[in-house]
Amino acid sequence: MVDWSDDRITALSDQDLKNLLVNAERKSAADLIAKCQAELEKRNAAKPRKAAKPRTELKEFEHTMSGELAEAGKRMAAKYDLSEETAKARSEGVKGFRSHKLLDAQGHAKLGGHQRDGTVAIDRYVSYRRGNDIASLGVWLPKEVPIESHEFYVSAPAAMIDGGKPFAEVLPGISQKDQETRLVRSFKDLPSAEAAFDAALAKITA
Repeated sequence: MVDWSDDRITALSDQDLKNLLVNAERKSAADLIAKCQAELEKRNAAKPRKAAKPRTELKEFEHTMSGELAEAGKRMAAKYDLSEETAKARSEGVKGFRSHKLLDAQGHAKLGGHQRDGTVAIDRYVSYRRGNDIASLGVWLPKEVPIESHEFYVSAPAAMIDGGKPFAEVLPGISQKDQETRLVRSFKDLPSAEAAFDAALAKITA
């Protein structure tokens, strides 16, 4: 039986090392398996990583906006109780209620369905739901228009947003379907949109 010293294993080619690992696993040779796996991990760590492709201007803008919207959401979460637990507790009896996560799993603004299906270039937002009331703050950019054409928006139930209009009037490409209970306003700057979002949340959480 071959004595597989560390030096002997190190001298193997990648393919021979993988073959040895397969044989060791077949024979349940735990010590040899551990040596092979350690050498493979060491080689993989030493391999140069492929450089990530630089973000396009549009993707860089989307990334920046997602972060800024998330920060606005966090400011609201520090001001109001936007926890899923409270939303569920205060929405008892509402048929089909599903709480909204304020942010996505990475802590950024969520990816909107209209960007997901390719309807628009950018659709990122944060939102909160309690009962049947939903308030959202987002950024919107139609396809094939300059990045400077982006707008921020706030949507909320009609009684919770001043100057709100039907979705189809404010966000090109959105029909009023499924949005009958909410109105929306657009803004050129995030602070103004955040203030309107703040006002809507104050009413939803009252």
